[in-house]
Formats: sequence, structure tokens, C-alpha cells
Amino acid sequence: MITQDNLRFGKTAVYLNMFGIIFSGLIFPVLSALITPQPKWQDAELFIKSFHPLQTATYFCGYFLVIGSLLTFIVLYTISKSERKLLALSALIINVVFTSVVFLNYIIQTTYIPFLAINNPPEAVYVLPVFTMGNPGSFAWALEMYGWGGIGLSFIFMSFIFDKGKYEKLLKILFIVNGVSSCLSALMTSINMNWLFSPAGFAALIFWNILVFVIDIYLIKYFTPKRNL
Repeated sequence: MITQDNLRFGKTAVYLNMFGIIFSGLIFPVLSALITPQPKWQDAELFIKSFHPLQTATYFCGYFLVIGSLLTFIVLYTISKSERKLLALSALIINVVFTSVVFLNYIIQTTYIPFLAINNPPEAVYVLPVFTMGNPGSFAWALEMYGWGGIGLSFIFMSFIFDKGKYEKLLKILFIVNGVSSCLSALMTSINMNWLFSPAGFAALIFWNILVFVIDIYLIKYFTPKRNL
């Protein structure tokens, strides 16, 4: 059901997502690279020597990214037409499942990795290569890419709730493009995880951040309360 309260909540959710994009995808990665750079992955010992808590800020801000995305989907489900509720519910469930995967990864990056790097327990030399996102071949990157790939799949399902109203045709296209590109990125990770830190991987990351930011701009317009509600 479309109400002004639902639309306002939707805008708030989108703003949370935009905050995550800006600070998780731009501000803190740049600050970390300039102030406390982590060199190209070699081993756990070098990672520990180069570790600084500032490097985890991007993952803390990632919480805003995933929470904002999930809350946005809750609103889209709530305001979707009855004949499209099944598609919207499917999208929401898929989003919840894969948001949990990304959230788990960010908990690891903001809590467990700093513990290992700061305290350097005996197991750190074995565990860090598996769980730090500083290593492009880590399990953490598998979680990250398939988590966002699954969230991308939810965008494809949710795209079909949009009709022919203002901004809806464009949002449908943008949702599908986001979903397809996210799923393809996940599949590429299965083929060769090294692509993540290649020029193609960085280009894909920049493209995705810009795409999601554009989607958010149009979602804000879409969620702008109508006077006759």
C-alpha cells in the first residue's frame, strides 16, 4: 500500500544506502590508501605489519549500504501492486538471504580481522589469508561477490514490480542492469578470483558504485510523497 509514511521511509532507506556508497565505496578507501596503505598481498606477516584500524572503516560503512538496500526492498514490497506481490516477495526473500552473507563478511572484516592483526595469535598466519579481503584469493571475497551477486538477483526480480509510471521504466532497466552485472561479477569470481584486483575488476567496481548511486537518485524521485496521498 502506498502511503506518505511508506514513501518517506523509502527515501530514508535510500539515503542510508547512498551514505554507504559514498563512505564505503569512496571516502574511506581513498583515505585508507593515502594515510595507511595496505601493500599488495604477500602473506599474513606483511598484512599484520601494515594493518591500521582505519582500514576497517570502509566495512563499517558497508553496514549502511546493505541495511539501506534491504530496507528499500521492504518498502518496494510494501507498496507493490497486489498482482505483483509474489515477485516482490521473492525479491525480498532473496535480498534477505544474500544480505546476511554480506553482513557476515563485514562482521568478519570489522571484528575478527582486526583482532587477528592487532593481537597476532598463533593461528593468525593461517586464518588471515582465508578471511581478510586484503587477499584477493580469500574466502571473504567469495562471500562478498556471491553476496552481492545474490542481491543483484533480487534486483532482477524486483524490477518487474515497476510499471509505466514516472521513473518506473527507467528504474526497471537500471534494476535489471544492476542485477545482471552483479551476477556476472560473481560468476567471474568463480572463474578467476584474481580478476578482482585487476584493472577490469576495479573498473567493474567503479561502474557498480556509479550505477547504484544513479538508481538511488531515481528511487528518491520515485519515493517522493504525492500530494494526493
